[in-house]
Amino acid sequence: MLATLPSGLRLAYETHGRGETLLLIAGLGRDRRMWDAQVPALSKGLRVVTFDNRGVGQSDSPAGPYTAAQMAADAAGLLDVLEVESAHVAGASLGGLIAQELALSRPARVSRLALLCTHPGQPLCVPMAQDVL
Repeated sequence: MLATLPSGLRLAYETHGRGETLLLIAGLGRDRRMWDAQVPALSKGLRVVTFDNRGVGQSDSPAGPYTAAQMAADAAGLLDVLEVESAHVAGASLGGLIAQELALSRPARVSRLALLCTHPGQPLCVPMAQDVL
């Protein structure tokens, strides 16, 4: 399905299950299918929302570059369209940066936050050692 956000941007999304809302935010270059393996189990007790970030999959691709703040506003806009006041939010990689920004900029919209394989963003990020890379 496509949601037209208050900003005019269109995001592709899916919902599965019933109950409290869990918004899953994918990582860099990944679309909503990133979560396909987790959705069946999670949707047994929750309404799970997955979506394609701007510039990915079936969502609009406006000129970039994009910021985590813009993408967090997109996530909040999707919650608006779905009439969700507050959601559990989980983000992986870049999705974790977006989830953090959403929680910081709109704390009332995030009831619980799960950050998966992400970091706090610059300048707080500690780069990997060259031998690890």
